[in-house]
Amino acid sequence: MIKKIESKTIFCIIFTILFILYNFNVNAETSMEDNVQAINYQIGLNESDGSYWKQITGDGFEKATNLASRGIAIYNEELYIGTQNTKLPKIIYDRYPEYADIILKMLPNILPKILQYNGHLKLLFQFKHLLKPKTVKSFFDLVVSASDGCEIWKYNYTTDSLTQVVGENSITGMNSGFNYTYNCLAGTMIEFKDKLYVGTWSTPLGKTENGKRNGGEIWRFNGTTWEQVVGHIAPYTNGGFGNPDNIGIFDFIEFNGYLYTGTMNWDFSQKGGCEIWRTQDGLHWKKVVDHGFKPFMSDIDKKSGVTNTYCWRMEVYKDYLYAGTFNSLDKFKGNLGMGCQLWRTKDGITWEKVDLPNGDGFGEKENYGIRTMAVYNDELYVGTAANLLLDKGFEIWKYDGVKWTPVISDEVPGAKFTDIEYDGFGNPLNKYAWSMTVTSDNKLWIGTANGKLVNLMEPISSGCEVWCFNGFQWEPIVKDGNNEKQSGFGNLINEGARSIIEYPAGSGNVVIGTFKLNSTRLLFPREGFDLWMRIK
Repeated sequence: MIKKIESKTIFCIIFTILFILYNFNVNAETSMEDNVQAINYQIGLNESDGSYWKQITGDGFEKATNLASRGIAIYNEELYIGTQNTKLPKIIYDRYPEYADIILKMLPNILPKILQYNGHLKLLFQFKHLLKPKTVKSFFDLVVSASDGCEIWKYNYTTDSLTQVVGENSITGMNSGFNYTYNCLAGTMIEFKDKLYVGTWSTPLGKTENGKRNGGEIWRFNGTTWEQVVGHIAPYTNGGFGNPDNIGIFDFIEFNGYLYTGTMNWDFSQKGGCEIWRTQDGLHWKKVVDHGFKPFMSDIDKKSGVTNTYCWRMEVYKDYLYAGTFNSLDKFKGNLGMGCQLWRTKDGITWEKVDLPNGDGFGEKENYGIRTMAVYNDELYVGTAANLLLDKGFEIWKYDGVKWTPVISDEVPGAKFTDIEYDGFGNPLNKYAWSMTVTSDNKLWIGTANGKLVNLMEPISSGCEVWCFNGFQWEPIVKDGNNEKQSGFGNLINEGARSIIEYPAGSGNVVIGTFKLNSTRLLFPREGFDLWMRIK
């Protein structure tokens, strides 16, 4: 029976699995009597300081395909949470009902045999050139439709209630994905000039030739209604800022009266790379960075093939706007990363590269992204993303405007492999400093992404961790051992502490949203992300 399947179909399925990696979820239909959701708490007291934990949701707001929290922000004294929604296996069943069971059962045995010929991505990226364009397009057609669309919820601390503001039962009438299921992530949020802005990721993966795709979108909310300001129905600016390869809106920040945003762009040609745009009114946007900073690069960087795919994180520090990049694969030639870069500007127009200790990636190409930044005790803290395929944890460095100092790194003098000060807090599975915030009681909080990809298929993870720094020492808050919560909040499929914020403002409380790694049985996940609140 399996011989009847067209070769392009098999290629589509294989490449879908490889690219999506472990972000699988089976569609779970949920009916709600009301758009205000009851909260069933799990509460635990921390006897050392009287703080306690409340679990606000344990199943992606009762939707298993909401596998992660993404953008998170306070607006009108309420906490807004955006989701990442993925349902890939369902689309396989929809497209190939006769063969789906056979294909899904065979994949765990087929892929390791393919991958044993090459330990990394090089062979696979070269292999893509053997595929016909129609086959590649068919693969992406599969991937981009694999979402019900992101959702946005708000939590009110005073009334202790959750309300859906984007989704099939929203109080605003805005459906999932902003009425467009290609919007699988509500990736970033910020309040700017009394309105809440939300940026989307318009497809689960990178560049695609699918003509239906519009590029990342930006919406804004006045507390009652939503308005699209970047997208296919926006008055002035099309989706992806007119470039559908700008599939993701990855970060927002306000600087000198402008709202800035950075994109994710998987076009590896000279015309590709991340972009940065800015606006004063939210409607009229101007590009200030193009082609992954290439116009500002040295000849050495250009010749070496630097490819800044994401503008991953921005932060304001000492009159400069800083932008950290994901310096990714060089035109799919198989590199495992080229080392993150950091750029800055005083006027928003002219940018300069900030020299990192020992070069890009803080001297290690495995540090391929700057994932988080925050200003703490008048210094800029920078957290990296380390390659998921290698035995290395993330690093944290701090910068005073002149000098760099390692905080969590193999460069910390005297630090040993298992020490807290070593890469990944001494745990090489802590790959990303995935979330970072500073609370009003002057503490720095870090949430990790924990996991390593094995044969690009089945990840291993010991569960996400959360750490707190008081300026002198680090305290594990969520980590196996005698701590407040065990790793992964007691559930190892909580692979990442994806979002973190102080709420209410000035309270010292923190809210943490997870990324749920459902890998116990590949392709058959069972639950959505968690949302936890630590109350002082």
